[in-house]
Amino acid sequence: MAATMQGLQWNRTAGQLSIVELDVPKAGPGEVVIKVAYSGVCGTDLHIIQKEFGSAEQVVLGHEFSGVITEIGEGVKDFKVGNRVCVDPNKGCAGCRYCAQGTPNYCQTGLSTNTVGIRKNGGFASYCVVPTEQVYHLPEELTLQHGALCEPLSCLMRGWDNLGSPPADSRILVLGAGIIGVLWSTIFHYKGYRDVTVSEPSDGRRKLIGELGLGYKAVHPDELKSRFSGADVEDVGYDVIVDCSGFPPAIEQAFSWLRCGATFLQFGCCPTDSKITINPFQIYQKELKIIGCLINPFTMVNTVEGLARGMSGSYLSDFSRLGIKMFRLQEYQEAIAELKKGTISKAMFEF
Repeated sequence: MAATMQGLQWNRTAGQLSIVELDVPKAGPGEVVIKVAYSGVCGTDLHIIQKEFGSAEQVVLGHEFSGVITEIGEGVKDFKVGNRVCVDPNKGCAGCRYCAQGTPNYCQTGLSTNTVGIRKNGGFASYCVVPTEQVYHLPEELTLQHGALCEPLSCLMRGWDNLGSPPADSRILVLGAGIIGVLWSTIFHYKGYRDVTVSEPSDGRRKLIGELGLGYKAVHPDELKSRFSGADVEDVGYDVIVDCSGFPPAIEQAFSWLRCGATFLQFGCCPTDSKITINPFQIYQKELKIIGCLINPFTMVNTVEGLARGMSGSYLSDFSRLGIKMFRLQEYQEAIAELKKGTISKAMFEF
């Protein structure tokens, strides 16, 4: 193993993202070193480099990754060199009231100090050291590429758990066709829902939804606005709306498209200082439900062994159809530019 490696490091004070040379990490007690195979660029990474979300002062980004274990630390029993694994970047402090209640995603200490790829060096590098409690074996059915999608899928599992199982005849709207909107669309289809519309301003991303073969309608937001002009919301509205855009104007608009008894799931990450205006009388009169979703407490096992495994041979079999494009780490500027343009749904670094 080489003594040094390249990593894509964010410098918060300088506001600079750059390739740097770093020492290859060593495994401490209870830790493993993972040779990274694939690492996805998340919307959270974009928020960080736009200074909309916090991070460590200097940190190698990348919290969605998979790889092969190359070193195990003292006391490690459940893993060995050569194991294929994926990573849950999130870890609570195990001592606060939220962790004691089984909601470590609310932990104010753990998330501000422990998150791999945001507070500690992550997967935008050739190697990463991770505590074993945050590492998961990949079953045979899952490739290392699938492994890099397990963390975002585990967040969708949290969203699904919070949403519950809507009635089978629900009319569903997904806002945004980035990778999260794409994955929500595939999960709805996997779960048996067929009356689903995806709202997306990008021509390329609408085309992508059509080419998935789900039979879902992909429309421009302006088309939706025209559809609702002068129409009865109970006739043309939705029972479930899932926001995957994190775009406040789209979220505000969509609230007026909810039918009686409908549910709005806020999944997309908005800027921390964003605001929308909604009519509280509508919440009262329609008995609307507004649900949040924060990361992935205790959903990684069900994702790796269940959801991802079940979808791997069909919905997740062709990454190019999902709009995922592979890049070398040195091509990070091109990867970010294509994401911002909307020409791809997701960028993933291949090592």
